[in-house]
Amino acid sequence: MKPEQIAKFAHEINRAYCASLGDDSHPSWEDAPDWQKASARAGVDMHLANPDATPEQSHESWLAQKTADGWKFGAVKDADKKEHPCFLPYAELPAEQKAKDYLFRAVVHGLKDVKTDVVLAAGVGTLTPVKYIGKRASNTDGTYNTRITWAQGQTQLVPNAIAAQMLKHTDTYALGEAELGATLQDVPADKEEEREDDKTQEMRDSIAIMNKAAVTELVKTNFNVDLDKKMTLAEMRAQATQLVDQYGV
Repeated sequence: MKPEQIAKFAHEINRAYCASLGDDSHPSWEDAPDWQKASARAGVDMHLANPDATPEQSHESWLAQKTADGWKFGAVKDADKKEHPCFLPYAELPAEQKAKDYLFRAVVHGLKDVKTDVVLAAGVGTLTPVKYIGKRASNTDGTYNTRITWAQGQTQLVPNAIAAQMLKHTDTYALGEAELGATLQDVPADKEEEREDDKTQEMRDSIAIMNKAAVTELVKTNFNVDLDKKMTLAEMRAQATQLVDQYGV
């Protein structure tokens, strides 16, 4: 995964953690000020460049950055005054604040090797950015059993096979911005066979988490086959997988 996306995930996880402590002052990544995004990006870059860095070293790096930017200690975080309650040596931080550095490090190392390249022109790759444009303030997908949650207007990365089905519902979903996207030309010709194998495996993986309605729609759309509604979910998934293996995607 690219550093920009890791920074976004790290920011959102930190926001959720802070909310669990009763601090709901952190904005979403989309609404975060530039200085806050820059801080997250710097933290990601530090851990990628120094994979053995400890949570304490993570905080020291953050503290050095804040010092260079003119911040100082303040009992309450105030961006205008450049004051922050965590502007302290690591040893003086309360345990719940030290935990943030552990979480941040774990997010960076957990996501740095995740593949999220998207090749929209050919509909291949791992994930597709899907934007929720429905009328609800938030939406959790139950139809395709991904359990992904969107805020209104938010874009989430969805497995391609499922995204293709979602995007048929034009009143609910739209193609989001492919911030991580590659173009078809970016894929080397000698990777074509490997890419096809990835597409097939991705379809298998998607089928494995679909409910009956989603499997039925996928098989009808891709293979023009009507599944017997009396079949169990396991039987439907097995037949769908067999069709994928037999005819490809």
